[in-house]
Formats: sequence, C-alpha cells, structure tokens
Amino acid sequence: MNLIDCSYFTNGPLQIENAAITDDLDNNAVAVQEAIQGYIEHYQGEFLRQMLGDTLADQVENHLSTNDGDAAMDGLCERLRKSFAHYVYFKICGDANQQLTVTGLVRLKSSNDNQPPRQRMVSVWNDMVALNRRFVKWAETSDFEVFYHVNMVTPINQFNI
Repeated sequence: MNLIDCSYFTNGPLQIENAAITDDLDNNAVAVQEAIQGYIEHYQGEFLRQMLGDTLADQVENHLSTNDGDAAMDGLCERLRKSFAHYVYFKICGDANQQLTVTGLVRLKSSNDNQPPRQRMVSVWNDMVALNRRFVKWAETSDFEVFYHVNMVTPINQFNI
C-alpha cells in the first residue's frame, strides 16, 4: 500500500488532466493513472527517508504494507500525505515537458501551447515546504524520532537561489 493514490491529483491545485477515474474509453485516463502510480511508487521511499530518516521510514513502509492498526503510525502517515502529493506533483511537473529518445531529451509535441513548468514547480515546492515545516513542528512534540533533510524545509525560486 502507498501513502497516497491518484485521487490527490483529480482536482484542486495538484490537478492532472485525466487523473480522475472514468469509464470514458475515449481518453487516456488509464495511462495517466498508471503513470501517476508509477511516480508514487518510485518516490515514496525517497520522500519518507528525506522527511523521517531511514529507521522511521522503514517503520512507516512496514506499517503501510502490513496495515497493522497502529493508530500513532496512522496519524504520522496522515500528516505526510498532502506533502507527499506535492512532492510527487513536483516530480511529475519536472518530467512533463520532455521525453527521452535515443538522440536525447526532446519537448513533447502537443496541439496545446506548452509553457515551461518552472513557476508552477516553484509554487508547488514551496507549498510542500510549508506543509513539511508544520510536520516538523508537530514531530518535535511527538514520540517519533524524525530526522529530516534540510532541503525538504527550504523554499526555492525559479532561479534556484
């Protein structure tokens, strides 16, 4: 089991087109959902280790896979879900305008005019930082030993300075 699912990307500021579950066979919802799920699975461990440290991240992953009914661990997971959704969205945004070919990275072709995702990525990252800072403040008074990476609580700008 994962910390989040595709439902975090169906509406609101993290909306991704065709992320909603639908029976409409004329769109690419299934492919979009599979792609999002791939990002969730790929980045969950990385995110947990950066926010919790190795030991607690392993405990959370074990809790998610066994669903052991630990209420304290459920509370910890609940406090990380929105932040992780922002992290996944940030990663998806970074990859959204390019595709790997044998000759290198190319911009995806689209009938819609594409805009560079930098401004959106900055906004999403900084929203995640605010959520992470609230989590760290909560963690300081909890029974969990949290070891977070400083980058996870550091805002960015479009110039990466």
